[in-house]
Amino acid sequence: MDSSIHRKRFSRQVKRCISESRAGDMASKYGSRPIGTDGSDHWHRESVAWQYKFSSLNKSRLRTDLIVHLSLGLLMIVRILPGLTSFLGVGPVSTLRKWSFPPPRPWEYAWVVCLMAVMVGWRSMARNEIRLLKQYVVGSVIFGILPVVYGFVEQSDDLYAYLNEKRFQGQFFGYPAVLVFYLFLFIAIQVHAFGVYFSYQLLKSWKPREKKTQ
Repeated sequence: MDSSIHRKRFSRQVKRCISESRAGDMASKYGSRPIGTDGSDHWHRESVAWQYKFSSLNKSRLRTDLIVHLSLGLLMIVRILPGLTSFLGVGPVSTLRKWSFPPPRPWEYAWVVCLMAVMVGWRSMARNEIRLLKQYVVGSVIFGILPVVYGFVEQSDDLYAYLNEKRFQGQFFGYPAVLVFYLFLFIAIQVHAFGVYFSYQLLKSWKPREKKTQ
């Protein structure tokens, strides 16, 4: 009887040691929780870390989008430069006289204004300024997306004439102007859409999170 009792006590002690060892391993793996806390501080740190990574990722994406936007803007400035010099009453230089571009359309002048919104959007990422980023979104919609949509509508008749009758008015370096316009518009609408989307994601990550109150 005594031996069986001793064996039972010994087995209970072994099981207790094993359970304590497992508990210690779990505590060392996940970190001990300070006395008096319910673990919310740990989840807060995890939330802040995720918020920082999410912000950095979308900042990189928005910068790439803005660089593409600026490249399109430089091309547009070169395209409207002959018409712009004539509008301002400045005689075109000899190089501009060699370009036989079609006259600039009103939506092209309006679209160039959205380059100012690009600069505002770039500045907003330096210090996570929500106000500037919202201004970029508004400027991109008004002076970017709306002129592009207007350009699609305005060029629709020329595109129909080219596809059905192979007629077109004006050329860009030997290519029908309507095809060049639609290529530009197709790229521009995607650039604006991605820019607005990445900005929306940044606004969500920059928005301060309210603490839950019980």
